[in-house]
Amino acid sequence: MPSLMRFKMNIVQAFNDFISFKVIPFLTGENKKPNVYISNLNYLNWTHLKKSIEETAPYLKGKCADIGSGNSPYKKYIINNVDEYISIDKGNIHKHMFSSSKEKFIDADIKKLPFDENTFDSVILTQVLEHIDEPFKALDEIKRVIKKDGILVLSVPFIYQAHATPYDFFRFSEFGLKKLCKDYNFEILEFHRQGYIGTTIFSIINGFIWELSSKNKLLRNTILLPLLLIIFSINNIFGVVLDKVKLPNYSPNFWLILRSK
Repeated sequence: MPSLMRFKMNIVQAFNDFISFKVIPFLTGENKKPNVYISNLNYLNWTHLKKSIEETAPYLKGKCADIGSGNSPYKKYIINNVDEYISIDKGNIHKHMFSSSKEKFIDADIKKLPFDENTFDSVILTQVLEHIDEPFKALDEIKRVIKKDGILVLSVPFIYQAHATPYDFFRFSEFGLKKLCKDYNFEILEFHRQGYIGTTIFSIINGFIWELSSKNKLLRNTILLPLLLIIFSINNIFGVVLDKVKLPNYSPNFWLILRSK
């Protein structure tokens, strides 16, 4: 490849990276998750997740493990409720997401956690289980390291597009989750649907629009970007309104607060 052409490609790549990782997060609040702006394509889902973690925080206590934590978006909501917060994730997959606070970060596989039995008073496992190729091994480990009467916060998608591919393996229905809780001897303290038909439909539509526009990132990051942010904002408003129709079988996500028996 001629050096001039390679130079031009590098310039375009640098521009796209700047817009994608600096400008768009600034305009959509992506860098402030879960406090994203209405222009964010995932605004509906993040709004429900924020509400849930705020309401869940009083349940959390003692030594707390946030497994699959990424950049620890929930830490600020729970840090005052627990004695110790430990962020756990896999470095070879999510290295770019890790929290800048490394003193309590552990690089580990959920299927083989480096902790003794009955280590944790609280465990957070949100939007993780669907990404585990052997989820039952993961649940075995959670059950092993959590104390009796310990609290497990679990959330998983139900009607939602494939994401974080190729690490998207499973979906869990309400009844499948309740059976898992029974099989693993967890008492359900609270069970919440995180949105209804509005969040379900418009989250998928937003994702489709974003994926389609991303086929040409330069076009997406220039001419299309203002239009995309307007479309996402309008769709998110419609999603909030349509969620008033509470059809329980059309939920995009479930949030559970469990007690280990």
